[in-house]
Amino acid sequence: MKPVIGIVTGQMGGEVPRFAVPCAYVRAVERAGGLALQLPVSAATDGEVLQQWLSLCGGFLLAGGGDVAPAYYGQSPIPQIGPTSRLRDNVELSLCRAAQRAGKPVLGICRGIQVLNVAFGGTLWQDIPVQCRGAICHAQSPENRGELFHSIGIAPGSVLAGVMGSTRQECNSFHHQAVRDVASGFLAVAHAPDGVIEAVEDTRGLMLGVQWHAEELEAQFPSHAALFQWLVEKAKSEAM
Repeated sequence: MKPVIGIVTGQMGGEVPRFAVPCAYVRAVERAGGLALQLPVSAATDGEVLQQWLSLCGGFLLAGGGDVAPAYYGQSPIPQIGPTSRLRDNVELSLCRAAQRAGKPVLGICRGIQVLNVAFGGTLWQDIPVQCRGAICHAQSPENRGELFHSIGIAPGSVLAGVMGSTRQECNSFHHQAVRDVASGFLAVAHAPDGVIEAVEDTRGLMLGVQWHAEELEAQFPSHAALFQWLVEKAKSEAM
């Protein structure tokens, strides 16, 4: 049996509203040997629904998306804040805490690293260009999602360094927010050349968040594919 990896979907408007997650996340999980299960974001943040998700899934993937509402980390929004969804925030923040209690692995990507950090008491930079003096560009052209954009330095001895196989990597970049104050029980384990945090992991080795879109790189670069393999293997081992 393949380990089931739950991916919380976003909610899209339009003439026909729908729940959706980009195909690249599903394909990355499948290529890593997992079975991707899309979890529709809903108002059902009660314990019963979360317990059903925890029973169905061996691990969880938090995908990219809009900004986390600043109220969740004790701040008022600045003018540069992007679209937010309190519904999705509530669901994913609750899921992170429930997964931790259940000992389920979580991989957070882009928005996902930010959700992980906020879920356990951390804060965010609401807008890097405005708030981080001397920052490099963190928003490459959206047409080049599969191209490497800037380097990252990874902490020696970290889970991330072990997973990716080195302390120096290249990544893509499509974000205007980032982890600011790291949550209790987590460590900042990767940084961009300007010092902006690019990855965090919890001290138990079950939760890993990266700021770049590894799902767009994993088909070409084994070190990025290894992130999804880590999630699937952790989901498999935790189920034994």
